[in-house]
Amino acid sequence: MSARSNYGALQRAAFEEPGGEVVREWIDACSNQLYSALLFQRGAAWRKRLLDDLGDQGNVSVLIDRRSDDELSELMNNLGGHCLETLIETFNGIDHDRLHSLHRKGYGTPLAGHKDNHSGLMASAQMQAFQEQMKVRPAREWERFEGLDGSAIEIQAFLDSVPSFAKGHRRYRAERVDIPQTVAVSPAAVREEISTQAAFGRMLDAIGKSDSELAARSVTTSPDVTVSTNLLPWVNRRRLFARRELADVFRDQRIPSAQKWDFSPEGQHIELGIAEMNLFLLLGAAGLSHSLFGERLLPIGTLYDPLCVAWPRCLNYACYQDARFIVVGTPSGVSLSSEGGAHQSIAQPLIGMSQDGLTSFEPAFADELAIVMGWPSTTCSVTG
Repeated sequence: MSARSNYGALQRAAFEEPGGEVVREWIDACSNQLYSALLFQRGAAWRKRLLDDLGDQGNVSVLIDRRSDDELSELMNNLGGHCLETLIETFNGIDHDRLHSLHRKGYGTPLAGHKDNHSGLMASAQMQAFQEQMKVRPAREWERFEGLDGSAIEIQAFLDSVPSFAKGHRRYRAERVDIPQTVAVSPAAVREEISTQAAFGRMLDAIGKSDSELAARSVTTSPDVTVSTNLLPWVNRRRLFARRELADVFRDQRIPSAQKWDFSPEGQHIELGIAEMNLFLLLGAAGLSHSLFGERLLPIGTLYDPLCVAWPRCLNYACYQDARFIVVGTPSGVSLSSEGGAHQSIAQPLIGMSQDGLTSFEPAFADELAIVMGWPSTTCSVTG
């Protein structure tokens, strides 16, 4: 964010006045704690502190004395994040995708600036004064355009014409994907003694072999544990996703490997590296493709059980948005043999049971897993 957007329009205008540069330097040097305290105490406190710190400097004193206590408070409160004009200017001026930080916390409330405002409640008289300040009439708080200038008809007409709504409702629908019967029941392999982790890999391999709609719309992803969570057969058949073709360097260098690490725009596995938070951001987004774009994807993510504690917030948001995906928490310490208890967790089933909008399973048998895998094609679930 540019230095210009640190200050509101009133402040930038004041800086152009004689003595304004001295006031700007004082603002830049002031600590956040002191600025917050003065913001809460308002005009008279601002005046005393500025005059005490800056002394009688002619133009600076004139700049301060020219304003009433309310006007001085408004000026010093007019930081970039508190100025609507500056916010609009900043948003419209962004021509890249780098991160920006915009702050407008507590602006206009009687508790603004106080360090205890997060737990503070306005008294009835304070709330009444705040409503009057915001032009909200008594008992009209929930009227859609209350407090705004202009007629409701004009405002609604403007909202109807903006790009977000001009083409109608932005939520789409997509048809459900049929699950072939051969996937919904145990494959032949599960008649042998086999772990649920290995059975999971074989089921995905069976899906990958087919030319079904289920196979075409399934997308897998994993945070650096693709091979050890048994996604390798699927990945070898369906390849990894990238915007352009990327060859398998190990194969080109004739280094033996069971993995076919070929990338292409047609790939159906997204390799994330060690980034569990990104895993759930991706699952949540891909799991909303039916409502955002009218095309259904069936995302499947895998990770180790103990890493479940890293992502509950992203999972929570995804479930509340009705994202549809499967996440497989695997394996247990027994499955990982020598790695032992370091890869066991009790957090994953607890999260699965407590999270609203989530259906959780702990399958103990391969045929049970097959039923689970066939059932949640259009739901959000966790298996382990």
